[in-house]
Amino acid sequence: MDDDKEPKFWITVLKLVLGAIALIAFFGLGLYFTAKYNTYTPEGAPPDGSWGISNDSPIRKHR
Repeated sequence: MDDDKEPKFWITVLKLVLGAIALIAFFGLGLYFTAKYNTYTPEGAPPDGSWGISNDSPIRKHR
């Protein structure tokens, strides 16, 4: 008689799988729209790429 009160195992697994798919879809769509429609631009002048490590080679030159 207790079997009728508890949901079947496959129904519980199905609910968990559907919940996981819903969460993945929600975050995926959020990341997609954030990447596509990002309009944030920081204030100030654009960065100057003439200094810093951005132009340094990872391989040292031997003289």
